[in-house]
Amino acid sequence: MTTFICRSLKDTKAAAEYFSQFAKIGQCFALSGDLGCGKTTFSRYLIRSLNPSIRDIPSPTFSLVQTYEAEPAKILHADCYRLKSQEECYELDLLEAIETHITIIEWPQIIEELLPADAIRIAFSMEGKKRKICTMEQII
Repeated sequence: MTTFICRSLKDTKAAAEYFSQFAKIGQCFALSGDLGCGKTTFSRYLIRSLNPSIRDIPSPTFSLVQTYEAEPAKILHADCYRLKSQEECYELDLLEAIETHITIIEWPQIIEELLPADAIRIAFSMEGKKRKICTMEQII
């Protein structure tokens, strides 16, 4: 298990930069954790580490999906918090994007069983004023 204790935004950025080394076409990052644990902030740093020229990275909470240009593939940043069923992820073409993009999915619980086996599952939690970011399994 890879674990980061983040006491600052600088620490969160370092964690995102670490995970960016695993970004490739078809790689899915599934981010789970309570509200306010840092999933969107982490996502912003991860996206910027793949394309530093991207400045405006709004939360996909209301739009559900945001897409960004990057190398080696486009990035799709999704938020499944408001989805009511797995069928809605088909309407968003989310599963197709997982195969052709680098995907970052916040609140993946509703589609967990549809995620690829090699998805990097990252859990976010709070320990006092510190954020804890850890993978739920070993990254190879």
